[in-house]
Amino acid sequence: MNESFRYLLISSALATLLACQGEAPAPAPPPAATVSTHVAELALATVTLTPEAESRLALGVQPVQKRSARRTYLTGGEVMVPSGNALLVAAPVAGVVAAVQKESPPRVGVSVARGDALLRLVPLATVDRDLQAQAQRALESTRARAEATGSRLARAERLLKDGAGTERAVEEARADHAVAEAEARASQARLEQMGRSPLESDVSMSVRVPRDGVLRQVWVAPGQSVAAGAPLFEVVGVSANWVRVPLFVDEAFRLKGDAPVRVHALLSGGDPGVEALPVTGPPTADPAAATVDTFYELPASARFAPGQRVGVTLTSGEARDVLVVPASGIVYDALGGAWVYVRRREHVYARERVDVLRVEKGEALLERGPREGSLVVGTGAAELFGTEFGAGH
Repeated sequence: MNESFRYLLISSALATLLACQGEAPAPAPPPAATVSTHVAELALATVTLTPEAESRLALGVQPVQKRSARRTYLTGGEVMVPSGNALLVAAPVAGVVAAVQKESPPRVGVSVARGDALLRLVPLATVDRDLQAQAQRALESTRARAEATGSRLARAERLLKDGAGTERAVEEARADHAVAEAEARASQARLEQMGRSPLESDVSMSVRVPRDGVLRQVWVAPGQSVAAGAPLFEVVGVSANWVRVPLFVDEAFRLKGDAPVRVHALLSGGDPGVEALPVTGPPTADPAAATVDTFYELPASARFAPGQRVGVTLTSGEARDVLVVPASGIVYDALGGAWVYVRRREHVYARERVDVLRVEKGEALLERGPREGSLVVGTGAAELFGTEFGAGH
């Protein structure tokens, strides 16, 4: 019984072994992606020149340096007029506006000096129901008095001629007659003016500029009636405008408070800009945007309009080590990537990718790049780029 079982077991194993050896292996699945002629980036970006070609290109190399620099970043700001630098001139009394010179009314944007008369203001007289009648009565009364004093003067002169009068009486009569005639003329002029403009007084006052500056706003025109306290014009001093920069609270904490900033006319910071110094401004903030305002004073020569949006380059208070290469050695590919050419050995140059933080004074500060001490091409990098990709690139 045992021999039979052993025979069956060996026969089954042999059959199984022969069956496995006869089966073909299962085929492998196809790859999900195929990369043909894959080359590493450093091997692809290597240029080998002959000595004659390198001599013709006149390549100049400089070592990569490392130094400490503060981080800068670009944000937006608004040009504003500081408190007290914009003066609003209002009408002291109710009146009618008149131009100082009819040919040249005040224009916005012109420079003005302290004491210049820009406008004339003719005050408005009080209105009475019987104003015309009172003026007519005053005229008739003064005329009657002038006639009476004229008769008295003539009588005093006759008495003096006959020897019955005195010189003093003649002089007093002549003075009374002159006063009466002056009052009659004034009453006549007042009555005529009332016929032309019954509400205007017979005097005018000049409205003068309180400080040197530029005329920014004019709210009135000649011939316009204004109430007392109505705004007439606004003068803005051009000595020093400010830039208000709203900063996120975390950025304001890291900001170097006593460092000057660069203010650019372009929001992208593409222009050189002007330097602005920090000043102490009003403590303002926006809780909805989680920002606080910082203020900087522009130089008097900066031509920025109040309310203009500008770009502001700020300096962080944290210093760190960065790599420095010549700015002329940076080349950019079609996708905007920045590269430099590093000399590996004689006549062999490798194009290496870099991350540029900023460019200042002809030097490029790098976040990432070749190691310190490497020789990079500073003069002729564009020629090497054209040699690698062709003159059309």
